[in-house]
Amino acid sequence: IFDWPQLKGFYRLCDQQTATVNAIQTPHWNQTRQAMGQHPIVLILHDTTELDFTSHAALIDTGPIGDGRGRGFLQHNSLAVVPGPRRVLGLAYQQVELRQEAPENETASERRQRERESKLWIRGIESTGRPPTGSCWVDVGDRGADIYEAMRASRNRGHDFLFRVAQDRQIWLDEQGEKTGKLREYACSLASQGQDQVEIPARGGRASRVAQVHLAASQVWIPAPTGTPRRGEQPLVVAWVIRIWEPNPPSGVESLEWILVTSVSTQTVVQIRERRDWYACRWMVEVFHDIEKNGCSEEDRRFETAARMTACLAILALVAVRIFQLRTALTSQPDEPAKEVASADEIAVVKKWVQHRGRKRFTVRDFVRGVASLGGFLGRTGDGEPGVRTLWRGYQRLQDLLMGYQMQQKNVGKR
Repeated sequence: IFDWPQLKGFYRLCDQQTATVNAIQTPHWNQTRQAMGQHPIVLILHDTTELDFTSHAALIDTGPIGDGRGRGFLQHNSLAVVPGPRRVLGLAYQQVELRQEAPENETASERRQRERESKLWIRGIESTGRPPTGSCWVDVGDRGADIYEAMRASRNRGHDFLFRVAQDRQIWLDEQGEKTGKLREYACSLASQGQDQVEIPARGGRASRVAQVHLAASQVWIPAPTGTPRRGEQPLVVAWVIRIWEPNPPSGVESLEWILVTSVSTQTVVQIRERRDWYACRWMVEVFHDIEKNGCSEEDRRFETAARMTACLAILALVAVRIFQLRTALTSQPDEPAKEVASADEIAVVKKWVQHRGRKRFTVRDFVRGVASLGGFLGRTGDGEPGVRTLWRGYQRLQDLLMGYQMQQKNVGKR
């Protein structure tokens, strides 16, 4: 919440021609990539969400979303996380794009020549940089990422990939291509190598449950798809197909089935379980989108040009990252010292707010719940952990208190 001078400053910043997503977020991207290089395994979760400004009639230069009747932007995020324990490192890249209007009476040939939204996946992969020696970066995507070019882009960048299969593409079952097949059909023919469980979260009125699943994997070779220019000269993508399926779901419940394709060698049950856990992290990018929209209220902003709006969205996205980092830290590192997630000044302010006496260590959990209490979190027995809206409000108040604290410290230093 800004006072009037701060709000005017924010408006002026968003009004600058140089205030692009790249200009605003590049320092954050660089910091995230530096942090990524310090971990042996990092997942880069890629996904596209629609930002809906249909009700904002004064906003110009938007594009179609949804069924074409809505107006807004496409935002493609490349969110870097550590899989275990789950930690949010930050955005490795972000794109805000307009969906192109389909011309009337467009032919199939013209449609193929128009830039496709699949370019967002490829650009996201290529723009996140190369991992340093000793660090494995895995591009993770849902069915939208199941593109030969995205697989190639990932491997060319020194990454690995883990995508959910959408296309029943042709595959080779040996390196010479003497045996061929269809990917989904082949995956479904694999014999079970073991059993395990998958936790299915509640969503859209669906209750959470635990699925009893079977696991299987096998190596395959993926050629360029039919229609690719100079197809015979394109390299094979060496991969492993993984199937995780529920043979006996509860009555009236849709069975779980994941068919995944990855460039990471996957042969044992232990390796299949690890890849399953990696893919299960993909929901984190959807949580990030929810924080942007419902925590930071991105779709409620009322700038009147696309340039100003995207500058505002770029700033709010970084706030959403911070909120997500704090919320995730509650479960991934609750008993670590608070300095793992906060600056010395932030800790000093929150300690004062919660009246921490200093007789015991001030932990990550103490700090995050303290921030949430600034946003109205009561922390009563049975309240559970704070939600993202509460953390958003608390983090806003913390910034105001932090400014006052730092001004006081400067005045003390002048005496």
